[in-house]
Amino acid sequence: MFRDKKILVMGLGITGRACLKALNQMPCKVYCYDENKDLNLEDIEEDFVMLKDGDLENIDIIIKSPGIYPDHPLLEKARNLGIKIISDLEFAYKISSCKNLIAITGTNGKTTTTTLVGQILRQVNKTYVVGNIGRGISEIALEAKNNDFIVIEASSFQLEDTHEFKPKVALLTYVTKDHLDWHKTEDNYRNAKYKIFANQDKDDFSIINYDDRSRDDLKDLKSNIYYFSTEKKDIRGCYLDDGKIIFKDGDIREEIIDIKDIKIPGIHNVKNVMGAIIIAKIFNVSNDIIKQSIKIFSGVEHRIEFVKKVNGVSFYNDSKGTNPDSTLVAVKAMTNKTILIGGGYDKGSDFNSLMENIAPNLRSLIVFGQTGPKMAKEAKNYGIEVFIVKDLPAAVKLGVSLAKKGDSILLSPACASWDMYSSYEERGKHFKKIVKEL
Repeated sequence: MFRDKKILVMGLGITGRACLKALNQMPCKVYCYDENKDLNLEDIEEDFVMLKDGDLENIDIIIKSPGIYPDHPLLEKARNLGIKIISDLEFAYKISSCKNLIAITGTNGKTTTTTLVGQILRQVNKTYVVGNIGRGISEIALEAKNNDFIVIEASSFQLEDTHEFKPKVALLTYVTKDHLDWHKTEDNYRNAKYKIFANQDKDDFSIINYDDRSRDDLKDLKSNIYYFSTEKKDIRGCYLDDGKIIFKDGDIREEIIDIKDIKIPGIHNVKNVMGAIIIAKIFNVSNDIIKQSIKIFSGVEHRIEFVKKVNGVSFYNDSKGTNPDSTLVAVKAMTNKTILIGGGYDKGSDFNSLMENIAPNLRSLIVFGQTGPKMAKEAKNYGIEVFIVKDLPAAVKLGVSLAKKGDSILLSPACASWDMYSSYEERGKHFKKIVKEL
């Protein structure tokens, strides 16, 4: 597909540079485009040509980085010229010989599930954890052997531009409204997520949240379907029975682990663990390996991450809480009254339902950033004590003054970070630095 072609790589971040490394091993001409005029190109060893006016007409394929909006003028022009546009996910799939591709997506829970699956599968074979976390998938696509495992955290941005991508196992945690600034409508967002299953057949496996609307949307898949649920019992897959996670497949019914042995807090993480168990069972991993891997798993950085206790007040970093639903999940995972720190870049989210549902759990809400006033307005409708501050240090300082012994102070912004930080990781690390200096 790529031999002797003219390929344009759009975006020279982690994704784009990983694509360059792979393309450098192929007989093709590579062009690059990036809007950052101050980009340091000297540290890129691969051969390429920066796209100039008039070059686009000669391009055969565009590999688009996930963060580039679909209505970018260059992409609109490319579509009018009939140029094929793909994501790094599609590119890596086309060039890799690895047969054990595992793709995980969903509004929330995909990072935790992907990381746990990687931890389990590493006990039995060479495993790469890539995609939205870790290394760019294109960087390892040629390196991974036939029987290795590639565990992919797949975003809706990546899935949107797939055409033939066909993972052996695909898991969807659940879908709620998010990234409406990018996808424009909830249906567009949902359909992008569902593309993870689009090309699967009877030899593949799909894992779906029984408690989510997606169960009805996806009931006619051609693949082997497993479910996970904290509400429904006796389904094919994983469910709860008397506080134990049960795996069931036909006549097989096995108790895998007591949920008291799961370190990461919240019922949502029970579901994430269930999804990981099903994937492990599909690949015939022993129950002992699965159980021990889960028992030592302490979660991922920036996802309801315990930071420190100061004068009886517990601080949690949930900077990866970049939408209202993930923040709702984080607040519900707290066991005491919570002072929530939120706000950030406006992706077009509606905060009304979030405020209604978390009001009983909060002592106060502190907001900053672009969405601060919008969140504060919604919070006041539900009687939440709310404060608007200029930045994160001011939010932490105020939170400390408001907290009572036994409270939790939770950074879970319900928004992206891009108005004040380059990433949710940078925001989370800043929060942890502030807290550790208290």
